[in-house]
Amino acid sequence: MTVLITLTVAGTDSGPFNLYSNLDGYVSAFETGVSKSALLAGYASALVPDFTTIIRVQSVGNCNNYIDIPLYTSTTSTSSTSSTSSTTTTSTTVANTCYAFESDPYTTTFTAQYIDCNGVVQTANNTCFSPPCTYTLCGIAVLSSSEIMNIVSVCGTTTTTSTTSAPTTTTTTTPIP
Repeated sequence: MTVLITLTVAGTDSGPFNLYSNLDGYVSAFETGVSKSALLAGYASALVPDFTTIIRVQSVGNCNNYIDIPLYTSTTSTSSTSSTSSTTTTSTTVANTCYAFESDPYTTTFTAQYIDCNGVVQTANNTCFSPPCTYTLCGIAVLSSSEIMNIVSVCGTTTTTSTTSAPTTTTTTTPIP
């Protein structure tokens, strides 16, 4: 996804900057060596991994401060201060897409940990009494699941969960008089 990241103020000893996503715990930068001048002018990154909810902008020069920018709210302003520099960062309005995820059919129990449409980590548990069952949830991303989860549509901005079971078949036999 594309996100516009703008530094409104950057300390004299800050930069260049690496950009990280919360999806991998800020381990691997999705962009490296982004200049301070580019971020001050407004840097559009098309390399932000899908389902990212927080971008970390980290200075890698003499100053190694970082700022975490959440993406699921409208405009956000945050500050990070050290004894040598101060950085203020703002992000444009970015709303993560909320998807309907549906599990593959299962016969016993289902569990999943996911980020809901409000950016909150949730846990879903369901027991299947009438197999096969599927589980549908709305969220930004599925973190772990006992079953394979498939994106089936786009949801609204609220979290919803539902379960479905296989249809019940009833056969009636009437004797011939």
